[in-house]
Amino acid sequence: MSPESASLPGGARGVRRRGGLNSVSSLTSVSGYLHQVYAVVIVSVLLLGSLSKALASSATYPTVDTDRGKVRGLSVDTNGKRVHAFYGIPYAAPPVGDLRFKPPVQMDPWEGVWDATRLPNSCYQTFDTVFGNFSGSTMWNANTQLSEDCLYLNVWTPRTNPPYRNKDVIVWIYGGGFYSGSSTLDIYMANILAGENDVIVVSMQYRVGSLGFLALEGSDVLGNAGLWDQRMALEWVSRNIHNFGGNVHSVTLMGESAGAVSVGLFLVCDLCRGYFHRAILQSGAPQAEWGALPKEEIWRRSQFLANYLNCGGSEHEPAVTLRCLQSKNASDFPTNEMTTSEGFMQFPFVPIVDGVFIRQDPKEMLRRGDFKKVPILLGSNSNEATFFMIYIAPKFKRESEIGIDLQFFHHTLDKYMFKYYPHHARTLNTFGRNAISFQYRNWEKPFDGIELLRSLDKVASDSFFVCKVNGLANAYAQQGVKVWYYWFDHRWSANPWPKWMGVLHADEIWFTFGHPLNSTHVFTEEEKDLSRKMMTYWTNFAKS
Repeated sequence: MSPESASLPGGARGVRRRGGLNSVSSLTSVSGYLHQVYAVVIVSVLLLGSLSKALASSATYPTVDTDRGKVRGLSVDTNGKRVHAFYGIPYAAPPVGDLRFKPPVQMDPWEGVWDATRLPNSCYQTFDTVFGNFSGSTMWNANTQLSEDCLYLNVWTPRTNPPYRNKDVIVWIYGGGFYSGSSTLDIYMANILAGENDVIVVSMQYRVGSLGFLALEGSDVLGNAGLWDQRMALEWVSRNIHNFGGNVHSVTLMGESAGAVSVGLFLVCDLCRGYFHRAILQSGAPQAEWGALPKEEIWRRSQFLANYLNCGGSEHEPAVTLRCLQSKNASDFPTNEMTTSEGFMQFPFVPIVDGVFIRQDPKEMLRRGDFKKVPILLGSNSNEATFFMIYIAPKFKRESEIGIDLQFFHHTLDKYMFKYYPHHARTLNTFGRNAISFQYRNWEKPFDGIELLRSLDKVASDSFFVCKVNGLANAYAQQGVKVWYYWFDHRWSANPWPKWMGVLHADEIWFTFGHPLNSTHVFTEEEKDLSRKMMTYWTNFAKS
């Protein structure tokens, strides 16, 4: 079934509470393919509207069995549709003490009923304070207590009458450059997505930064603990989602930015291929340079951090270094890990090509067609890089639009792009760099400061996001796998960032999660309609 034809149909007792495609025409045909959904969407929404009148009232605190014990959640009304929400279900033991930096282990069973009515802890991470209390940046800061005891997941399940089983499942993986992020952010609340579209949504916390991706040469700390967290959450889904009314044979992975990179890494992970059946990648792909690094580079950064925390030195064996690092306060790591790297789109600790979870360089695996052949939906926003540009150079102002000159244009390319990616430096001589300038500049206004600023955004957006996403789409299309592609270019009406930044990285999340339909937000009627359509496209894909 194709996406456009798919129809829309309390306190714990006895347990301690937790603290490009083949051608341009192919791209066009995919876009048209999605637009064909519109006629069916109207029919589907009407059907869903008729069903909503028959919704039955459920218990205020629904209780569900899992393989580790009972959990009690909340029953909430969302736009006239009943949704059961379960917050903070543990899917692994707290990764503390000797488990720090290691892959997660199973949670022991508990007695009584686990209270899944409160948002869980967020994993230790840094906070964005560059622009003070500006909502455009602080909305991405963790909004619950930071703790190493953070391996929890959330489930939203729609309640219909009759209570249909075998609902399609979407598993959301958040972004944040692998150094920040939390499933508890307001923008990731999935009650509208689940309720409006009759799907189950699951999201999980996973370790970020050095606590999630540190690796020590010569030790049993191989890295990628954060990815192993995600995999264990998927294992939990495969064992338990049927108890929430979900279909274990219809699971779609969905992620944005670093979350999309994670989804892409699951596509090339031999140990992960049995847990999902479709993938949605928003503004990210596994072969992005910022998304995964060779083990030697992560070893270097890990040793640098160990030395910085007085746990390193040539006289220390890896086991001694590890014990020292495991004895440190968890808050020491996000505070100091930013010293290990610098540069545009250079995040301190990211996934590592370890030979186990990530067997080989994802670029090579995609080139050979060595990946899970499942349908994918993916795309980019029109101004992916501006959100990152504003942090790297004082010339870029949050308050107003400001132009740049040609010298600054070339200086920024050299300092923040070519310098930190050696393969660019090896292959791009002066002629090559001039060719990039020629390709991206507006030759009707070659020295206009605003046009040069837009050109700089296009270079960076293509290099770090768009070309990677298109490359993944092309790799799949060449293997005959179904690909759906989108391009998001709507600047939402209440966007707090200045107009020169355009349609920013992550702006589409507001619409795919249905927030324009939330009466506490200010969106236009056209934006509400756009959100309904995007949710329908995404969930029809998940039902295909």
